[in-house]
Amino acid sequence: MKNKIAFRYRTVLFGLVMSCNTALIVSGIIMYLHSESHTHFIAQWLGAFFTAWPIVFIAILLIAPNVNKLLNLFVEETSKA
Repeated sequence: MKNKIAFRYRTVLFGLVMSCNTALIVSGIIMYLHSESHTHFIAQWLGAFFTAWPIVFIAILLIAPNVNKLLNLFVEETSKA
């Protein structure tokens, strides 16, 4: 890849991609399980997704640093051998 995005944007891009995938999967499953009529499933799913995505994105940006700190207490660093 010739033109890459600067490393300083990595955390935000990770949150954006992860939140998109998470919101898409979770909203789809919930909408499918709770939908009485599957004829309007896609429209309802997209509505739920676009509501959930910004919430999940902000949550990931706020929660991820604390999760990483917590995991650092329990996960051994790789050796540089």
